Amino acid sequence: MSKIGLGICFLLLWYLPLRFGIGGMLLDVVLVILLLFYLYAVHIIDDGTEASIATDGNLYIAVLFEVAGQVCIAKGHVSAEDRSHVYAMTKKLQLDAEMEVLVRYAFNMGQMPNYPLRARLGQLYRAYSHDKRALMLFCKHMLEFALIDGRLHKNERHILNIIADEFRIPYAQMLIFASQTVRGQSNEYRHYWQTNEQWKQQRQRERYEQRRQQSRQQQQQYRQQQQSNRQSPPVGEQHDDAYQVLGISAKASVHEIKQAYRRLMNKYHPDKLVKQKLSAAEMQRATEHTQRIQAAYAYVKQLRGFV
Repeated sequence: MSKIGLGICFLLLWYLPLRFGIGGMLLDVVLVILLLFYLYAVHIIDDGTEASIATDGNLYIAVLFEVAGQVCIAKGHVSAEDRSHVYAMTKKLQLDAEMEVLVRYAFNMGQMPNYPLRARLGQLYRAYSHDKRALMLFCKHMLEFALIDGRLHKNERHILNIIADEFRIPYAQMLIFASQTVRGQSNEYRHYWQTNEQWKQQRQRERYEQRRQQSRQQQQQYRQQQQSNRQSPPVGEQHDDAYQVLGISAKASVHEIKQAYRRLMNKYHPDKLVKQKLSAAEMQRATEHTQRIQAAYAYVKQLRGFV
């Protein structure tokens, strides 16, 4: 009931006793009783809108399509296949025109971000706690909506988990029952479940291949490291070779090391040999020797700790 309707009712409650006296008071009592019956038969939605669920059947249909809207929007958008499935289910249930309006409204309301999922499921459970078959049928319908695109998304699994929790059903038991139910239906429903199973198997194969590839890379890196260790000289040999390249002893001071490096670079650096008009082979050897000098000097600097 809208705010205008409530305002009219309160206005009548105030006006009737003034106009008709005791008779008006009796009319007020009748009006209050009718108003209470109306509020009992109408479910007030949190956002202020109304949805008529005067009977348990209407409650079941309303919550069914509300949660269906929540499941369909869980993957990010409502597809044309989702809406087609809603239409097909409406025709299958043989609903009249008034109930079809309720179905469309419930489906759209279920897509709202602030939809009270647990509260509505709890209300349905209290009405149908004696009828496990109706609750499991509800679960089957939700799984059908979730598998329309062929696989269960993370958010859809979360909603199914909430449904199982509110219906006091173990989640594993619900999935087993739902899978058996879907497999026992038409080829279309069986295709949904088989596609989901194939998607799971594909994901398992991808994870297995990823682990195998990581293992191969680790083994290859280990072999390369072992080969590098075999090819590189021991630390002592590398230490002695660096000083020999620089032409100094291991006991040389930092000043002597720097002087030796500058002297060798002035002697062997290709830029210093350009004026001598050496051959290409000789320039190549000078370049390689310069690189060895630079590598030896870098090693000694790191070893002795100077810049």
